[in-house]
Amino acid sequence: MSHTKETDIWLEDFLTDLLGLMNLDVWVAQLDINETDRIYTAILDGSDKARIIGRDGQVLDAIQHLAIASAANEGIVDDRIVVDAGDYRERRDARILEDAQAAISKVLKKQQTVNLPPMPSRERRMVHMAAAAVDGVTTESLGEGDDRYVRLFPAV
Repeated sequence: MSHTKETDIWLEDFLTDLLGLMNLDVWVAQLDINETDRIYTAILDGSDKARIIGRDGQVLDAIQHLAIASAANEGIVDDRIVVDAGDYRERRDARILEDAQAAISKVLKKQQTVNLPPMPSRERRMVHMAAAAVDGVTTESLGEGDDRYVRLFPAV
């Protein structure tokens, strides 16, 4: 998907139609493209934005997944699509990095293995990258599907 006015319109129309079907007071408030990283970000707003985020961002993730799948179906596959509301993704990322740092500290201080709770692949990648920047800690992903999690342990 190259950044075009048509792509912007397609994504906004897709999300507007989907949100309309959900019968919630939420709309596309902002649509941005990071040309360097080729990431479209749609910011949703409205009185029902907490409901659109859902528990642990599950509704937001589902909307994002539908947008990505639909873009692929339309032949719009080169760029990433991120759907956010109420700065949820930024706050969630900060929390994941805090949890990763706490786990890294525990591994280093106590020389013991730490298992983090299951999380989506993007969040697991953040943990792996945070740990890779620290000597003495190794990570691996374990589990299947929604139960996949990161294990941190002392490097040998």
